[in-house]
Amino acid sequence: MTPALQVREAAQRLGRLSPDWRNPERYFEERSEIERDLRQLVKRLEREHG
Repeated sequence: MTPALQVREAAQRLGRLSPDWRNPERYFEERSEIERDLRQLVKRLEREHG
C-alpha cells in the first residue's frame, strides 16, 4: 500500500472514530491503533526518504 493510501485510510478511520458507550475502551484502543499505524508510516518514510 502506498503512503498516500495509508494516510487516506487513517484519515477515514479517524473520521469514523467515535465513543462507543457500550464499550468505552474500544475508542481508546482504536485511537491507539491509528496512532501506531501513523508512527510506523513516518518511520518508513524517514528510512526511504532520509
